[in-house]
This record gives sequence, structure tokens and C-alpha cells, in this order.
Amino acid sequence: MTWISYGNIFEPKKYLKWVKSHSWVPTPIIIKNNLARVFFAARDFENHSNICYFDISLDNPKKILNYSKSPILKKGRLGCFDDCAVIPSHIIKVKKKFYMYYVGWTQGVSVPYISSIGLAISNSINGKFKRYSEAPIIGRNEHDPIFTASCFVEYKKNKFYMIYTSNKSWQNKPYSKPSYTLKVANSSNGIFWKVGNKFLIRKSINEMAITRPWILNLKKRSFLIYSYKSYKNKGKNYKIGIAEKINKNFIRKDGFIKIFNNKDSFDNKMQEYAGIIEYKNFFYMFYNGNNYGEKGIGLAVISKSNFIKSLRDSKKI
Repeated sequence: MTWISYGNIFEPKKYLKWVKSHSWVPTPIIIKNNLARVFFAARDFENHSNICYFDISLDNPKKILNYSKSPILKKGRLGCFDDCAVIPSHIIKVKKKFYMYYVGWTQGVSVPYISSIGLAISNSINGKFKRYSEAPIIGRNEHDPIFTASCFVEYKKNKFYMIYTSNKSWQNKPYSKPSYTLKVANSSNGIFWKVGNKFLIRKSINEMAITRPWILNLKKRSFLIYSYKSYKNKGKNYKIGIAEKINKNFIRKDGFIKIFNNKDSFDNKMQEYAGIIEYKNFFYMFYNGNNYGEKGIGLAVISKSNFIKSLRDSKKI
């Protein structure tokens, strides 16, 4: 399954003077007809992250139509769970409000960082988002004692379903190495969540992380897109993976999904943090490249017909 990349479509330093680097974890949503808004986290000169956005037409996605001149959600108050970074993860519309689920970071001492899942709400897609609470909605708890991170939320039949990242352990030799993968949570209102111990995706012994989940539904089939990396090169080798839901379990088919980029080299070492939207007969994947999105955000596209054909022709999925 080959997605064709437009290359790097958004470099934050071209637009935002307060940004030192990065536009990481692109989180797209269609806001009107062919107009898409892509939220992302940009790093300031303290190396702390705040949430911004840019707008594009999906009919001409290389042209930036609009962008936020200042953050729509800033890092949290000193001492809070998000005082070093706020990073978008998923945004959904609930009745007339927009719920933005985000990851908050604070620095650790014995470990480099501690992350949790927060919620910010806006009455308008064009308004600033306000924290539901200065505390996380899913932080450290009896089932997730170390940290929680990127999530994907579905709202169906007045119920909320979340796939989220949970860390299982840290190792500090020869360098700090977390070990995290994906779990499931449920909620009746999208704010208070019931978590458990079941991990959704199995990691291999050589893998450090599976994170940034995104569900893609197509003709009664459900696919989970995620980012994964091994311990090789200190974990600086993210790839985008895919799994199909079969009999209530997600079966990994890594290596099946590929991104072809002959426009530039911003992603020639890493491809990660995919966020996908559907428009007309295409899927649009916004993603990051080398060094966790240091240079910007890429866009890769595949038609639904090619997506389906690749599934039909492949023996792997």
C-alpha cells in the first residue's frame, strides 16, 4: 500500500517568529467542505511546546491558507502536568463543542519526562481552547503507573471509545529507554474514563514504542494506524505501521504501508505521527519526518480505490 507524498508542506519557522523548531504530531480535522485545519505542537526558544494550527484546501493542499499567529493552547502553569509541553492528539466534535485531547509533559528527575492526557474544550473551531481542568483526565493511576500519552477518540451512539498510549517501564542504561504501547479506555461523557490492564498491540522484544494511534474505517473493515520504533539508534527510527481488526483483535501488518516521497528528504530517516482525514475519494495522511517533526509536516495521499485494491492484491493483509 503506497501513499504518494507531497513532501514537506508546512515549515513552522516560515510563519511563526516565536517558534524555534518543530511542528510535531499533526492532528487534522475537516472544518468546512474542502477546508482542513491541522493542529500541531511547535517548540519555543525554551524548547517547550504549544499548540497552533494551519489551514489548507484539500483541493490544493500545498498552499497554506491561514495559520494561528499565536498558540490556541499554551503550556500549563508551573508545576502542572503540562508545564513543559502541550501536544495535540485528537479532536472531535461533541454536539456543538470541540473536544481536543492532548498530551501534557512535565520534566522528571530520575526519568526525562512524565506525560499525561489532558482535555481542552472550545465552543468554536475558531476560538481558543480552554482546559477542562489543570489536572489530566488520564494521568498516572493503578493501571498506568508510569505515564500515558497520545490517544484517538471515537464518539458513537452517545459513548466514547479511546485508544491511548501507556508506558510499561523505564530503563536507564545505557540511556533512558521507555517501553510503551496501546491500551483501551471507555467513557460515557468523554471526560471521565474507565481504564484497564489489557494492551491492544503486542510489541516485539526489540521494540521500544508503539504510539500515536489513528483508526481508519473502510467498508466494514477497521484499521489501526500507529507509529513504532525499535531500540536501534536510541529509538530515533520511527516508522508508520498498520494493523487490521480481526475478531476483535488488531493483527499487525507492519511493512505493508509505505510512503513514497520524491519531493524532498525531510522524512528520509523517520516517518511518524500520522493523522488521517477522508475527502471525496481519497485519504489524506499528515505526518512528521526526521527528528520528530523538526523541519515540518508532510502530506501523503492514497485513493480509496488503490487502498482497496492493495488490500485485495496483497497476501499480507
